[in-house]
Amino acid sequence: MKLVVGNQKAYLKRDEVLDFIEKTKNYDCSETIICPSSVYLDLYLDKSNYIVGSQDVGERPLGATTGEISADQLNSIGVAYSLVGHSERRKNQHETGPMLINKINRLFENDITPILCIGETQEEKELNVTKDVIGKQIMEVFDGLDQTKLEKIIIAYEPIWSIGTGLIPTNEEIEDTITYIKDLIVDKYDKRVAVLYGGSVNKGNIDELNKIDLVDGYLIGGASTKVEEFLYIMSKCE
Repeated sequence: MKLVVGNQKAYLKRDEVLDFIEKTKNYDCSETIICPSSVYLDLYLDKSNYIVGSQDVGERPLGATTGEISADQLNSIGVAYSLVGHSERRKNQHETGPMLINKINRLFENDITPILCIGETQEEKELNVTKDVIGKQIMEVFDGLDQTKLEKIIIAYEPIWSIGTGLIPTNEEIEDTITYIKDLIVDKYDKRVAVLYGGSVNKGNIDELNKIDLVDGYLIGGASTKVEEFLYIMSKCE
């Protein structure tokens, strides 16, 4: 079985979320993680049988941090996973390695599993520095964490140029990159972690992607907001 993580970003309004939950409630979603907008966390926790994750977490514990959501709060309502360092936040919110370390530490303190997102831009791909880029992204975070807890982290490899574009690397490229990620973490930290692939995963390419045995699952964006497509992908990962 491959892990399926749906990142619904800020696509859906409340009535659309309720419709999505209603149309999937009779399916076994108990092994699937859904990461809705924070304002809809309670809806999924109360009305669905998904495992619920957050799209982000604040750097600091409970306290005077207006607009943030702390890991303590997420834990208190039953959130089990959290994305960290998605490329959109790295770019738009200028998230850095030290910030991601703080976030992951807060998640560790609250028994929430971090899903660390990494990936290269189109320019970096063309310069053939993909491995340099993602290696740095891993090490700048892993080096600053309690080494005994690294196996609790899930890595989500998402080529930035592939997100929402319909373009994806070849299976050979994905396998090569994920091999590099897993080998780096074993060689440098003596740990084994699950690695997901993300970036334009949809019903048209899921069968081909499933041929890559090294992929432990998928981080799915736009397709996670479309009921029939998401259910189809889930069925292919059982």
